[in-house]
Amino acid sequence: MTVLPTKRPDTELAHLAWCIMVAVTLARREGKAQSPLQTHMFIMQWLSTAQKRKLFPKSLAQDIIWLQEQGKRNGPAAQLYSKVEYIWLASSGELASQSTLFRFTCMIDALRTMGWQDYLLSDTDWQNGWKSDSEIPAVYTQKSGLHESFTEAGALIQPLEIRLTGEPNGIFPLLEQCRLIVEPHTANKGYTVFLLLPDATGRTLNSSVV
Repeated sequence: MTVLPTKRPDTELAHLAWCIMVAVTLARREGKAQSPLQTHMFIMQWLSTAQKRKLFPKSLAQDIIWLQEQGKRNGPAAQLYSKVEYIWLASSGELASQSTLFRFTCMIDALRTMGWQDYLLSDTDWQNGWKSDSEIPAVYTQKSGLHESFTEAGALIQPLEIRLTGEPNGIFPLLEQCRLIVEPHTANKGYTVFLLLPDATGRTLNSSVV
């Protein structure tokens, strides 16, 4: 869990996320919000209260509504606290200081919230070019490659191949936001392919690459 700063962030969105994280932290210290279900219910109630009391500017109304809709649609599986933590990291600038593995995981989690499927493939399925028959956009990673490419501290030590199916354009702003460095790779078997590169090398892939 991210260590909360003592100073409130400057941006409105980061401030909203910061307030939720502080409220959950205090609730846990009081013996509340101990389980995933309790945490989910606490955040949903907190959002409802904040909305009714108009505690935040109108510019954040859609963000609050989005969190509420995610919670209502998916229940505890929405992992609202993780979403709030990601919002905090991305909007406050703290995400850039995290390890590459952490930022990569944040990207995958964000894609899931956008409706993408996430597949971690065995060596056999990876070599055979397996992909889902669904038309839903998906991201594919080789399980052994994932383990071999990162250190225990989460540093990327060698390029990691990532495969995509479906329209890839929506992923590019997310890659930039997560401060992930990638380069295009030879596409095959119906995939869009790119290499995730260690921070010290490579270049940022832009939306013109498909």
